[in-house]
Amino acid sequence: MERGSHPQGNYVVSCTDDFRKTSQVPELNRHLLLEATVTKAETLVPAVVSSHQRPVEEIVSNDVVRNAFEASKTQWIDSPVITQWHDPDHRIYDVLTEANRLRQIWTAIKSQPFSPFTDPLWIEAGRTIAEVGLPWHNNQLNMPDEIDTSWQFHFKSYERSALREKGARVGDVNATGYICTAREANCYCIRTLQQDLRDKHPTLRPILVYDNFDEQTILSAKAFFGLQIHRISLSDDIENICRDLNKVTNNERPVIFAATLAALNGRCDDLDIICKISESVQLLLHVDASRNFDYITTLSPEDRKLLGVRSLRLEHRLPSQELRVHDGPVRASTIVAAGSNHADPAHAVALKPASLEAKHVKVAYVRAYDASLAGSRDALLPLWVALQEIRFGASGFQEVYQYCARMRAILIRALAGKVKFIAPSYSLDVIVQSCSEEQIKSLVALGGQSLPNKGEVILTVQPSVVPNDIKSFLEALSISNKAVEDLASRDFSKLYPIPPLVIDDLRETVRSWRVKTRFSAGYPLNMFSYSALGPVIGKFLDVKIPRDWLESHTDQLLATRMRSFGLTGSEKQFKGTLTNGSTMGNRVGIHVALARLPGAFLYFSTETHYSVSKTARDCDTITNRWLTSHKPKYSEISCDKNGSISINALVERALGDQRECRERSKEYHMVLFANMGTTFVGARDDLKKIYERLADVGVTISHIHVDGAFDFGFENCSVKLGLPGTIDEEGRPFVQGVTISHHKALGGMVSGEVICYSPHDHLVPFKWNVDPRIAFEKWLYDQAFRPEDITKMYRHCQANATYLEFALRKSGFVTKRNPESVIVVLERPPSWIIEEFSLRPEGDWVHFITLPHISHSTINLFIDRISWFEKQCQVAFSYVNPIVDSVLGPVELTCVRCQDPLARSISKLSESAIPLLSGTQKDIVNIVKVCMRGALSVAVLDKRGEVEAVLLIESNRNMSIKVGPLLVRARNAVHGSAIVDIARQLTGFMARSMNAQLHDDVSSYSLYVI
Repeated sequence: MERGSHPQGNYVVSCTDDFRKTSQVPELNRHLLLEATVTKAETLVPAVVSSHQRPVEEIVSNDVVRNAFEASKTQWIDSPVITQWHDPDHRIYDVLTEANRLRQIWTAIKSQPFSPFTDPLWIEAGRTIAEVGLPWHNNQLNMPDEIDTSWQFHFKSYERSALREKGARVGDVNATGYICTAREANCYCIRTLQQDLRDKHPTLRPILVYDNFDEQTILSAKAFFGLQIHRISLSDDIENICRDLNKVTNNERPVIFAATLAALNGRCDDLDIICKISESVQLLLHVDASRNFDYITTLSPEDRKLLGVRSLRLEHRLPSQELRVHDGPVRASTIVAAGSNHADPAHAVALKPASLEAKHVKVAYVRAYDASLAGSRDALLPLWVALQEIRFGASGFQEVYQYCARMRAILIRALAGKVKFIAPSYSLDVIVQSCSEEQIKSLVALGGQSLPNKGEVILTVQPSVVPNDIKSFLEALSISNKAVEDLASRDFSKLYPIPPLVIDDLRETVRSWRVKTRFSAGYPLNMFSYSALGPVIGKFLDVKIPRDWLESHTDQLLATRMRSFGLTGSEKQFKGTLTNGSTMGNRVGIHVALARLPGAFLYFSTETHYSVSKTARDCDTITNRWLTSHKPKYSEISCDKNGSISINALVERALGDQRECRERSKEYHMVLFANMGTTFVGARDDLKKIYERLADVGVTISHIHVDGAFDFGFENCSVKLGLPGTIDEEGRPFVQGVTISHHKALGGMVSGEVICYSPHDHLVPFKWNVDPRIAFEKWLYDQAFRPEDITKMYRHCQANATYLEFALRKSGFVTKRNPESVIVVLERPPSWIIEEFSLRPEGDWVHFITLPHISHSTINLFIDRISWFEKQCQVAFSYVNPIVDSVLGPVELTCVRCQDPLARSISKLSESAIPLLSGTQKDIVNIVKVCMRGALSVAVLDKRGEVEAVLLIESNRNMSIKVGPLLVRARNAVHGSAIVDIARQLTGFMARSMNAQLHDDVSSYSLYVI
């Protein structure tokens, strides 16, 4: 590699006199190489075989997609819709023909070797992912280290491995975080720093400062978290920058500095300047390296010094501490790490030190802390990132990027003195300047991206660039360089295969998922569709979907969705966007409403999805954190017995808020967040009644957003989009926003849509790019499932819910179910049954959702499991009944369920329970509460049904029972020893008959008098 130098830093090449003249300003960003030139050409750079050329037989095949579909029939989960697909004349085969046609067209498209977004080498893993049987339904719910043993449809072990590898390259093998889109990762990291500063400086509002950072991400963070933002120019004089920041911060407010090392326009922020700023301004540094982390963290020490690339260290530091000690690494508090990106948007690792931990609310429903930004995640994307790490590792990335750097050096030498360009040190980009329209067109055909600055095109030297690609680049600029043609070749695809053991592990995991799917009844996730359509989608995992197709079909599907909610196409004030799930859809919907109505009050029910309260807590403007004299601008409203929002409570709260606004001479606006199918009980809010009651007391709803993430997948629930304050012919108010999930009602990858009333384009900052698969899968599902198919599926699910409901009641279980819902809520059975069927808990209840992958057979098995454990209890009771009678007289033994009136009686009795022996005092009330939910505690009742004694037993997920204390009437305390002896026998019989493990501790069998 040729080495040149400059007073402001070392570079790959030497610089022209023109550049030297422009580089005398001390604060010039040294990481941009302008109008570079060299003294001799590189001739010994190895080349790769172009991995973006596909086998001819694969391109010309006419039945690749149909063959995959036909081969998948052995794994189909039959339902009223899929069963029809066995008919060879069904229209599904026309859909497959069109899908196959698209695949042929897309695989035949000439490659774009200089794309800044991705490269065929990074896409290759998609072929392996498909070969092991993916996609199958999955959800990487919660953080990587939060494992719910009843939900195994994830690749969190792979995700944790990727976190360790990325973290190790910045000095923290124990780094935490998660994998998501780069924009989400950046927002998550910024939120993490904001929450840390809330704890350390609770009275000082932080400021988000940036220069070249992605503007849309900054605006999203501003809205999502209520941050004040301030833009500076790092090319200004350092004293002016510090003076400006000290003025903005009043010399005390902390700064979150968001720095990019390779923005989408090729620019990067100067870390040395930021370090100098930190000497005068207290700041925490966040670094976005989502395009170049794998490159800059695997540079050799020599190349790092040559390029002037600073090493990074992930470290939890105080804002007052130096960013860089002497000549050491730059200490970033959070980092977004990626580089081997297989798609646009990039999927990156949000890295933070484990000690940088904010306080989050634990959500019983998901058995975890709701710490991520978007909630649910598609598991294939973290897996993809992990496979790149497994395949290449630090040494492999170094070899690949050394090749890329050499290829870029050749290109730079050929361009030097002939065109104006920028070659940043922190990336492998080349930004060609002053291009003609014809040159722009030719460079874009090679993968370049036209930039807003007139005549500029950014291109990236990717691993699959070969000498002929360099030649094409130069030809596009009318530059000749014959030396490029004489390079040797290398094939990174063969040098770095995915290890066979990893492939075997993935294949076995997917096989196990096919079995477990049949018993997963707790989440509102339809898991049947991938059984037939997954192999079809798999044929596109290693195919780059053209951007123009994605954009046009995204527009079409959003327009179709708007029409389904009553918009005819003339209401241009409504905008929509795809999302990576309903959590993000809800977040966006709320903030679009508040952007139009700043200062409005947000109302939602206690049964609303937990993502909504998280959205409110995240935002300092909604919580009114920095206005201590004012209360928060949101209210959680109680619900009625069916789970719908309590209209009386809503009216009371709204009137109170309206009155306060009048007293302050402030305008009052209400944003109502309503539900069409709550997560746990499937309740729907009655919009007509809400509107009428509020109107009766003089309250106008300014904006209604409806979360129908699940139910809207089946029908629109009579909801219509329209202008604020208007009603339809039946008196129902038009709503201004809706949230829909794709993966819930129909299945598919975690994704969704949000449509909002946005007359002033308030949605724009939140229109994040989503994975291309989302648009493609939505298109495929729209073709495969007609409205009549969805209706048939919905009726089938409702019939199964009715069947389950009656079967449970026949078995004596207390149930709850809202009209037409496919969610049946029941009192808790033993914990191992909850585990086996992945049921979701909330208080004393769990719910069972009868989606298409849940058959009659599964429902019958569930009922059998419940009946079986009760039969085993009766067997155990039969062994001890005679001896209990001999001690306490004629009695009856019964298991206690948590919704049994008997459970409430026992809970009441426990409040006055006194330990028989001193020193055995425990929190008996809480023990009773836990054991009542275990469904195995045994009550001893006399002939009048009065409680004589209670043996508290806790059931566990691992098919074990833990014995708790004994509650006995004072009159029976004299028989304490006998009662304990009988209780020991009884628990032994119960454990044996149920084939359960028996556990006890010092508190087991201890006596409490009631």
